[in-house]
Amino acid sequence: MSTQTSIASAAVHVVGQYNDAGKTLVGAYRAGVHRLLGGAASRYSDFLGSRKLPLVSEQVKANLIGAQEKINGFLANRVDIDTGRIVSVMDRVAAGTTSGIEAVAGRVARVESPVATSVINALGALNQPLATVSVQIADRIAAGTRQIEARVNGEEQAVKPVRTVKAKATAAKKPVRRAAARKAA
Repeated sequence: MSTQTSIASAAVHVVGQYNDAGKTLVGAYRAGVHRLLGGAASRYSDFLGSRKLPLVSEQVKANLIGAQEKINGFLANRVDIDTGRIVSVMDRVAAGTTSGIEAVAGRVARVESPVATSVINALGALNQPLATVSVQIADRIAAGTRQIEARVNGEEQAVKPVRTVKAKATAAKKPVRRAAARKAA
């Protein structure tokens, strides 16, 4: 049953990698929103501070900047709360999925019938290459999300540029009328 355990461990690994990738994307989203709010607040206060606005006193400017800070604080707090909930749900789903995979693998390991064992081993041997490819894909996705997170956090020197691939345009085929097709035949 070593094939089954390796398939189960591959499935658990894939679930873990996708969970990590999801949490990394949520963290990058959180960092991006905080960065956006910070930039907007600094531009707003710079705008108010550098301009002479008619009918707007220094006290009104200070009140406007204070209101902007309160709004940013509220929005940042909401983002933190909501992304924390999302990460919590993702962890619960991953834990449930992992325990389900382990339960199925445990039940399969207890099968004692020689016919069932040979069928399970044959199916496992057929699916082992797919499990290996799934692990490689999950590892690449997790690495890609870490690159996204690094880019959002401003660590762009650690990120390799993304290669763009141009698609070739295909020539449109002229529609064939059924009557013309019948005459040709």
